[in-house]
Amino acid sequence: MTVEQSSLQQQITQRNKEESALSQIKEVTGIDDIKVITKAIRACCNKDGKYNIEDVVTMLVQDSSEYNVSNNPSQDLPQTHCNTPCDAKENQKDLTNDKQQQQQQQQQQQQQQQQQPQAAADGYETEEIRKAIAASLQDSTGMLGGQVTREEQDISRVLEASLAESKSGTKRKRSDLWFVDPLNPHLRERENWCPVGLKNVGNTCWFSALIQSLFHVNRFRHLLINFQPHPRSEFSASNPAETRSLRFTEELRNLFSLMIGSYRKYVDPSKAVEILKEGFRSHMGVSDSQQDVSEFQGKLLEWLEDAFRNSPSTLTESSGSFCSKDPKEQTNPMIELFYGGYTEIGNNKEDDSVFLQFNLNVNGVRDVHESLEQETTGGSQPCSEESPTKEIWFNKLPPIMTFMLTRYDYNKQLQRSEKLHSKLEFPQVLFMDRYMHINKTETKKRREDSKKLREQLQTLQAKLDTFINYGSGRKRVPLQDVLQYALEFAESKRGCDDTPVKDNSGFNDVEMVSPKPSTSGVGSETLDQASPHINSPPVSPMLTIKVPNPAPKNISESELQVLQDCLCRWRTEVENEVRELQENISILESKINEMYSDAGMQKYPYHLHAVLVHEGQTASGHYWAYIFDLKKQRWLKFNDITVSEATWEELEKESVGGYHNATAYCLIYIDQNRADMKTVNEDTASPISQLPPYLQQLVTEDNRKFMKEIEDWDREQMKKIAASAAAAASAVGDQEINPVSKSQNVSTQTQQQQQQPQQQPPPPQPPVQSQMQSFAKRTSPLSEVHAQLSFQHTIKALTAAMEGEVFVKKGANAALNEAIDKELERLKSLAKTVHDDVLPRQDPRLDHILVYLFDNNANYNVIKRVLLEQFSNLSILDRDPRAKKIRQEAFKCEEEIQQQSGKHGSREYMVWHQRYHQFRCVVHNFIKGVKLYHENTFQSALNFLRNAYLLNRHLHKLSPDGVKGLNDDLLKCYRRKCLLKQAIA
Repeated sequence: MTVEQSSLQQQITQRNKEESALSQIKEVTGIDDIKVITKAIRACCNKDGKYNIEDVVTMLVQDSSEYNVSNNPSQDLPQTHCNTPCDAKENQKDLTNDKQQQQQQQQQQQQQQQQQPQAAADGYETEEIRKAIAASLQDSTGMLGGQVTREEQDISRVLEASLAESKSGTKRKRSDLWFVDPLNPHLRERENWCPVGLKNVGNTCWFSALIQSLFHVNRFRHLLINFQPHPRSEFSASNPAETRSLRFTEELRNLFSLMIGSYRKYVDPSKAVEILKEGFRSHMGVSDSQQDVSEFQGKLLEWLEDAFRNSPSTLTESSGSFCSKDPKEQTNPMIELFYGGYTEIGNNKEDDSVFLQFNLNVNGVRDVHESLEQETTGGSQPCSEESPTKEIWFNKLPPIMTFMLTRYDYNKQLQRSEKLHSKLEFPQVLFMDRYMHINKTETKKRREDSKKLREQLQTLQAKLDTFINYGSGRKRVPLQDVLQYALEFAESKRGCDDTPVKDNSGFNDVEMVSPKPSTSGVGSETLDQASPHINSPPVSPMLTIKVPNPAPKNISESELQVLQDCLCRWRTEVENEVRELQENISILESKINEMYSDAGMQKYPYHLHAVLVHEGQTASGHYWAYIFDLKKQRWLKFNDITVSEATWEELEKESVGGYHNATAYCLIYIDQNRADMKTVNEDTASPISQLPPYLQQLVTEDNRKFMKEIEDWDREQMKKIAASAAAAASAVGDQEINPVSKSQNVSTQTQQQQQQPQQQPPPPQPPVQSQMQSFAKRTSPLSEVHAQLSFQHTIKALTAAMEGEVFVKKGANAALNEAIDKELERLKSLAKTVHDDVLPRQDPRLDHILVYLFDNNANYNVIKRVLLEQFSNLSILDRDPRAKKIRQEAFKCEEEIQQQSGKHGSREYMVWHQRYHQFRCVVHNFIKGVKLYHENTFQSALNFLRNAYLLNRHLHKLSPDGVKGLNDDLLKCYRRKCLLKQAIA
């Protein structure tokens, strides 16, 4: 029985893993078709019928031109080891009757083979894949003490590698749209001329990151905006490449113009992206891998260079003489900005070359300087007698220095490229002096000095290690601790046979453990095993136990004296030598770090302008950019349509690597010595005025269309509101509109009912509506008035909740919670602005009752109920079915809070509405009095100011702590002024 139960348990575990593997593949790839997954698994199976989940996912998410699953011949695979876990759910229904179930499955397969041959073939493939998964899972041995299997690690790597294109957390399928514009144009409106984002139009996050980094280079933006294209007649139809370069440059110029002056929060780069992709479709497939993105970046700059060649604007925009790819060519501003030159020395000759992007290795180096030194000295190249290493010395640095980090390598075992997530630090200011050709002699001398210092440093560190990790076995401890322990052991004989030791909750301080972490865990395991033996049985924390200390059995006074003298002297010598070694190591490290910190080696400073980040693997992932804002001296994160402020710490965490699969793949530095590269335009006029007339017209026309869209939206919303109000008025009648008339006309209605006894009663109302009306009678009459104060914000919050995916996937209750959370966050931030520096010029408490409640520390149930009233008291929301459902949920939640609070809570809720109403009356009387005071109507002003003062005093006396109102000193001041003016008049 034991064997059968163990086997059954293994089957359950195995099938659960099969289900988990399939669900992971479906979730990561977004593909639900079991046939497609089956073919991918068959293609990834090896000779033993096993496969790697990461390979399957990679094949499914790759471009179809690179991986064609249907073309893989099934004859090459052993069909006896292929199966699929599609029948796993059926197998779990009856695990105790496997034989009967297998017979039923065989009969079903025979029937299917007779009726549908193709379906039988698919089922055969399905069975093969299931066996392959089982074989793969059985082969996955546990790691880290059996806690995590290799298969689970593969799944984790796949989940990290296959990211959704947007950061919203929703899963996107291949057939889904990348991004859908919100219907409400107010959600797409630009605020306070903040930087504009770029819409992702389908695997174009790399384009957004690159274009944003170039757009925020002042010199580049100025050149492109003022670009004068060639007349169309000058282009020949036989040169489509030149025509394409011009078309792309013009579209990019239009895009930059919209990014400068658009009223939109983000703009659409589709036209420029399509032209750029055209250059790759003719000879290669288009994908979003890091290698292809690097080629895209180079192609983009090459096309800009071609467009600016011989352009009418070239002569006026270029300044100074810079190197170009052909000295005979006229000066090209794109070459001036991006192209640099270096001299390659090796094999007794020197070759001059130019570069657009300089590649840096990330494997085995610590920072950018180490990688640069490795690349320029030939350290990353294999050296041989036939091909000696070559040195690189820069003779001209471009104003915009672009470093491409080589974060992909070819894995020979897997036969594919893999991304390197190695950590690579980069400074905010990079000094390039040590790599310049003019500093060649000085740099070589300092490199030799640095090499000698590093050799000395390694020697000292090795010597220090012999003191810190002393011993001949696997257990290593500091030598000074060994001497101290030996001395304590020798001295423990003197009257220390029985030393009382307090047992503090079972903790034993074992001094034999080294304070430094050892290279092996043998000692710690021994102590951990010994600790339970000492700590059992359980004793009281205050119990005193006498434990004899280890001590030598026979030792004379003379022997002890000799040991004390020797051990103390040796320990002092060791401590002094260790201290001296540490000081010398610190001095050497300081010299190495300051080797190039003098003024002579800091004449070529480059400031970090942008960091382009890739998250994922080589085949897929997401791109965004961190860009430094020169005007406000801050870092901004550009993630497609989202632009947010970021810190340097956040940038480092998401780009240096070593932590997760988000790493920087491109660093853009700008020459600090170039004034035109860092000049910030301080023009306070509209950004549109900076554009040429043609582009001004383009941006103005786009803004006009967008404003018309906003006006049409607002007009449509007002029509809906008016229609809803009219429908509500006609449906409910005067009884719902005017509650006072209802109480006054009760007797009249009673008489009419007595006079017409045969009249039929009104039709019964729906249960939900009846419940809402009965509950509305128990609410404060002021609640609807206070809810109307935030009408616009309520509509905005509801619109965002209804148009989001939460309402569709999780229902009205989840949408209500989302709207409440956003509104609560907005009101809390607004309440934080209530302080003496703002009052009384601005009083945020008048904007919403919750700001007043937050300022007075009201009960949370009152706050939650008042916030729910903001959504439940707007009867015009019933016009929209979705809004009506959300309103009904708000009524339910509000009634639950009322039932939980009881009579005391309801009374407190009513009181707060009255207090806020009285506070608004105070403000109204005060503003009216001040206005009359300035109109020299002092008697009337004095009456209003007196009413404001009395109401404010009464408001302060409503509770022991005092409810906050207007400042009494302010009210007294205006009353005194008014009395003096009245007396003088």
